[in-house]
Amino acid sequence: KWLWVHCEGSRDGYRDMETFIGTVHDPGRADRLEIAISGRGAFRRFKDVLERWPGELERWYAFSAERQHGRARAWLADAGYYVRKGLPPS
Repeated sequence: KWLWVHCEGSRDGYRDMETFIGTVHDPGRADRLEIAISGRGAFRRFKDVLERWPGELERWYAFSAERQHGRARAWLADAGYYVRKGLPPS
């Protein structure tokens, strides 16, 4: 949840919405979402429109979370952190 709030005002979050819209198969839905993300309040309108289709909203949350986690992993890797499998040596 924190990552969503943090990224909501970012360009990455906006690009995520654009990318997600590209995965929507129904042209009418995609058009409505494109309109929703124009101008101020894009994040709120985007979610409001998605609420009309619960399956798409859930798909958005999963898509967004994966993108945010990917950015977090990349940031940690750039900072010199890495994942070590297994337990640390005792």
